[in-house]
Amino acid sequence: MNLSRWLLAGMGMAVLASGCGGRRSHPKVDFAQMGPSLNAKRYANLEKLAAKDLKCAEELTPTYLGENQYQMSGCNAEGVYELRCRVGQCGWVPDVRARAEFDLGCPRSQLSATRIDDATAGVTGCGKRATYRALGRTYGVNWVLNSAVTEDSSPAADTAGAAAPL
Repeated sequence: MNLSRWLLAGMGMAVLASGCGGRRSHPKVDFAQMGPSLNAKRYANLEKLAAKDLKCAEELTPTYLGENQYQMSGCNAEGVYELRCRVGQCGWVPDVRARAEFDLGCPRSQLSATRIDDATAGVTGCGKRATYRALGRTYGVNWVLNSAVTEDSSPAADTAGAAAPL
């Protein structure tokens, strides 16, 4: 009799544990359209990061850009975030423009970002340009200025840029 109770309790724990962290349901998001790595827990972390980054308390609208990149929009602002996973541990790489906004002295809406490689991005806006390097591991990735801020002499420097997926 004790053995059957023990087995029943073990089965109940297995059912509870199987739902932790991997749920693919959320009231506002169709995860089937949001890439293979996103689940409810990761989406909640993205919403929290984007709300803080965009200084937006209203509901954000997600858009899947491909290759584990997501655009979050709300409060007349938007940010591009990348989900990076290594050995089952995943974390969000913040929008490089959040850092560049300060370094270039230029509003985020006028900044354009271009991926150079997996860990490097170039940002242009307000007639300036700079290169950034992503430092850190899966959790705690930060963008660090990796060049001097220079004047942008490209022909597109006079126009306001839109965010490019990183």
